[in-house]
Amino acid sequence: MSTGLTLKGLIRNCGDGTTLKNWYTKYLGFTCESEQQFQGDWISVLFPGSHAASLHSFGLRLGQEVLQLWFWPGVNMHPYPADTQGIDHWFQHLCLVSDALQAVYCGSIQKASTPISLAPQSLPVWNPGAAGIQAVKFVDPQGHPLELLQFPADKGDSRWHLSKDLTGKPKGIDHSAISIASTEDSLAFYTQLLGMDKVGSGINYGSEQDAMDGLVDARVAITALKAQPGHMGVEFLDYQQPDGGRTRSDPRWTDQVDDKLLIYSPNIRELHVRVQQSPWSAQCSPLVSLPHRFLGADLGFALRDPDQHALVLVGDDH
Repeated sequence: MSTGLTLKGLIRNCGDGTTLKNWYTKYLGFTCESEQQFQGDWISVLFPGSHAASLHSFGLRLGQEVLQLWFWPGVNMHPYPADTQGIDHWFQHLCLVSDALQAVYCGSIQKASTPISLAPQSLPVWNPGAAGIQAVKFVDPQGHPLELLQFPADKGDSRWHLSKDLTGKPKGIDHSAISIASTEDSLAFYTQLLGMDKVGSGINYGSEQDAMDGLVDARVAITALKAQPGHMGVEFLDYQQPDGGRTRSDPRWTDQVDDKLLIYSPNIRELHVRVQQSPWSAQCSPLVSLPHRFLGADLGFALRDPDQHALVLVGDDH
């Protein structure tokens, strides 16, 4: 089932939008395209239970993808849990692509971030789906996880191989990865309900995976999905080992941990009706008219997946 969705980027909540905007532009090569402030009852309708009357946003861009940084004035934002690990089901990283990972990470990013990985890793040859990929994980100054990837010539979207930037400056967003409890349940949500396509899967483990994730004896089933070819995707991280991944019991739209996939739908009204008629209807907000084409669209609604990861789906009123 194709629903024509396009993943546009990611939304991240922040306690200090200006400082974080400056960090992403300085160290990761994003450009700031907009700074906007919004007010109105529609905010608390779009995000039920948030009790938010205003929203301050920075719109950043890297390549064709966007990163929205949101600050919620007057709201008591819960900080990112300090003991978060990749196995926790609220974990969500943003994956950027570089042509010279070692140079840019060791030269500047490492000093300005907190590492998750022990060091950049080159994934082993025994794993044909990932062999030769270089990767490192770290967190920004407010705790949000990030990953930097470098693809060998035989892997990754063709767009990553159209030109080379040997400075290592990140070129765009490849995917956002979410830690989940059940691949089966998440596939039902993202493929059957939303219409995304499964484009790859595999199991990663070994010393390289441990060093990359900062875990011991990690074994993770990875599933890659796309809504549209040539755009960023979603990646499931279903950890089989170690045990103990925690789930959010009281998710709030304003929590610092509450990343939101930003998704455009050409048939937003039909999609909203389908979600309301699905087992996930209780996790779906009303369809809201967005003022001033907020997020580049006329209409939008918010939704949570089986692990309480957040999505904001927007579209035009045809």
